[in-house]
Amino acid sequence: MKSSELRQAFLDYFRREGHVVLPSSSLVPNDPTLLFTSAGMVQFKDIFWGKIPPRYPRAATCQKCFRTTDLERVGLTPYHHTFFEMLGNFSFGDYFKEGAIKLAWKFLTEELSLPRERLWVSVYEEDEEAYCIWRDVIGIPEERIVRLGKDQNWWGPVGNSGPCGPDTEIYWDWGDPPCGPDCKPSCDCGRFSEIWNLVFMQYDAQPDGTLRELARKNIDTGMGLERMTAVLQGVRSNFETDLFLPVCETIQNLAPSPITHHPLPITHHPSLNVLADHIRAVVFLVADGVIPDSKESRGSVLRKVFMRMFRHGEKLGIPGEKLVHLVDPVIETLGPTYPEIVERRALAERIIKSEAEVYRRRRQTLNRLFSQLPEGTTVIPGEVAFTWYDTHGIPRDFIEAEAQEHGLSVDWEGFEREMERQRARSRTVELHATVRIETSVSAFMRSTKFVGYTTLVTESQLREISGADGQLLDCLSRGAEGNFVFSETPFYAEAGGQIADTGWIENLSRPGHAEVLDVQKSPQGTLHKVRVVSGEFRPTDRCLLRVDEERRRKIQRAHTATHLLHAALRKVLGEHVIQAGSWVGPEELRFDFTHFSALAPDELAEVEKLAFAAVLRDTPLRVEELPLEEAKKKGAIAHFEEEYRGKEKVRVVEVPGVSMELCGGTHMSRTGEIGPIVILSEESVSAGTRRIRALVGERARIFLAELREERKRLAQLLEVPEGEVLAKAEKVLAELSALRRENERLREELAKLRARELASRAEEVNGTKLLGAVVEGDPEAVKILADRLTEFLGKSVVILGTVHSGRGFLVAKVLGVEKVSAGEIVKTGAKVLGGSGGGRPNFAQGGGPRGENLQEAIAAAVEHARTGLRQIQS
Repeated sequence: MKSSELRQAFLDYFRREGHVVLPSSSLVPNDPTLLFTSAGMVQFKDIFWGKIPPRYPRAATCQKCFRTTDLERVGLTPYHHTFFEMLGNFSFGDYFKEGAIKLAWKFLTEELSLPRERLWVSVYEEDEEAYCIWRDVIGIPEERIVRLGKDQNWWGPVGNSGPCGPDTEIYWDWGDPPCGPDCKPSCDCGRFSEIWNLVFMQYDAQPDGTLRELARKNIDTGMGLERMTAVLQGVRSNFETDLFLPVCETIQNLAPSPITHHPLPITHHPSLNVLADHIRAVVFLVADGVIPDSKESRGSVLRKVFMRMFRHGEKLGIPGEKLVHLVDPVIETLGPTYPEIVERRALAERIIKSEAEVYRRRRQTLNRLFSQLPEGTTVIPGEVAFTWYDTHGIPRDFIEAEAQEHGLSVDWEGFEREMERQRARSRTVELHATVRIETSVSAFMRSTKFVGYTTLVTESQLREISGADGQLLDCLSRGAEGNFVFSETPFYAEAGGQIADTGWIENLSRPGHAEVLDVQKSPQGTLHKVRVVSGEFRPTDRCLLRVDEERRRKIQRAHTATHLLHAALRKVLGEHVIQAGSWVGPEELRFDFTHFSALAPDELAEVEKLAFAAVLRDTPLRVEELPLEEAKKKGAIAHFEEEYRGKEKVRVVEVPGVSMELCGGTHMSRTGEIGPIVILSEESVSAGTRRIRALVGERARIFLAELREERKRLAQLLEVPEGEVLAKAEKVLAELSALRRENERLREELAKLRARELASRAEEVNGTKLLGAVVEGDPEAVKILADRLTEFLGKSVVILGTVHSGRGFLVAKVLGVEKVSAGEIVKTGAKVLGGSGGGRPNFAQGGGPRGENLQEAIAAAVEHARTGLRQIQS
């Protein structure tokens, strides 16, 4: 049976058995506590934990999963993987142990027609109920039912409390002779293959270790598609199944020489298995929006997989960039089931090429660092390894692998001590920052109602006044600065990348006028940093708050433009693009986003075009407040979802047909109000993160007007019509380049002529020509002349000097003489010039501010060289 047939048979069977068949969820889970989806139950976690009610009593899935817990074993065993597919059936308070066991047994023995006598089971040693079901209901002989302890047949809880329970596992017996009298599924002789795990979520573990029966008991099962396929296809290694063979064959074809089998029972060479496994992980992670980077995140895990893949590719003689050819067999094998990898094929290929270059650079850096280790090193000190990791960005496992290849070990205990010191420093900084914050605000939490979405002017009571040090004040008078807290405000406090509003506050209770300089959130409410212009303010005063409307509108134009740019970037580059930060000011913006390489000019132009197209359509924005889950179901993008969790409702800002995002910022009511959008630049912020800078509205118009004026001025300078500026500039640059080449040629000719003239002045000392002279020209010309002189003189020492921009400049060239150093010669002369110099033994340069002493400097340098030459034995 093919793997695709097994996948379909499983889902069809459980659909007939009353299960709702659901699609696989993303490898990036909707759960801030998890980096990746590592099991089929992840998408049902909130149901199992009792946070949300189930929508159906039974479900079945084929879930794509990613794990790195056994990363170092991948390639060394027939069945460990990073990316794999997990077939699973789930019961939410419906059937329990007997139902799950009967369903599993029927599928294996009737649907798949596996011989009953080749199937063994294990149960938790205290789970008498499961044991009896297998023995009495299913009819498995007692000798094929194995009781095992908690370390093998118990699941959960995650953490120190929560759902947990016993499980039962089903094994396939390959029919090998017993390895001994106790040969059973718990041993690792290779005779048995675990094919299915049925978890009985029966208890709620308490923090004190006690177990309480769950009111609603659940079933969570997992059957590895890869292992089950191996059983059905009669092969002992997953890498021999139709899931991997196309990839393995491509690897064999890419390798410069045949890849021999390995003595371990894994069928293929370990490095071949690693490549076959890791390329699948790469293709699927990229398709689900994970981009490699160096931070402690999903991106760093993907980069680790890449580095491991490239290293094993090197072992087989396959350069990193050639591994792009492995994408096709993965897509041919799994694309029909997972169309997202077909859609992201080009992106995966581009990232592989980009990461191959990252690997090459890191490899060069690491080789250089290893070459700098003291001779005789056997153990790399922990502080050295940590410096490589922290300063040069070399991953820990990369260092370990390279050390092993050099026959060295690493002091990882010392490394961890350095890591802990760094963590301690970070904690100290955070603690000090926390102390400063806590001492500068009130000890109680209060909030200020924000009314600035609908109005820019409001009356509000002044609730509290504080100084810059956070101390509460009874009054703030003319010329003083402080902080005001109101019960409600139209002023937007800096958040989500949008800068704070500014404006004015008028005291309605007594004469007083203040300018609002900044607005920030705090535990005591929204802090309005103010400077009192006239009069005074006291707590409980009634005030009129007025936002600078013109400035707010400018900021709103830029903020709405970031949404249009984000949507355009995702359309041009792919849905892996996610906002990674922003700064939104008055008609100017910075937008950071996840992407692995610089945008090509045509890509940047297309992004700008798409963003401005939305402006031209003058689309009205829709803003509504929804529960988080409902907003996400509608398709709203949550850049920093953890900020919204726990809130009853979230604000959804939609540009119909363009974008829908969770956003607490302020926006224009229609896209047409933004005006022109001009992208100024696109650049790297860090590995895996790019930044766009752009102007909108009036600032963009001014920028375009300045460009127009510059073009007019260029046309005048070049004496051509404006439409011919570029062609004329290219022509002028070409002519200039030709003149420079001619100038260099003439310079060389002049140097040769001057060299012939000067060569006749050289003296001979102990078989070596020695020449010192003051010449005219810039430093570059003097260096060229020194080269020509040594060509004429052969074995020689040439010392030349010139005065340039009021400074004395020296150059020394030594040819064919080992015991005379050009660097020492220049240092001697440069002292006379009041400066210094140095270089290599055969070439050096230097100088100083006392250009008037050049003749003396040359004389001192020549005498130093003459002395050195006389000391050389003929």
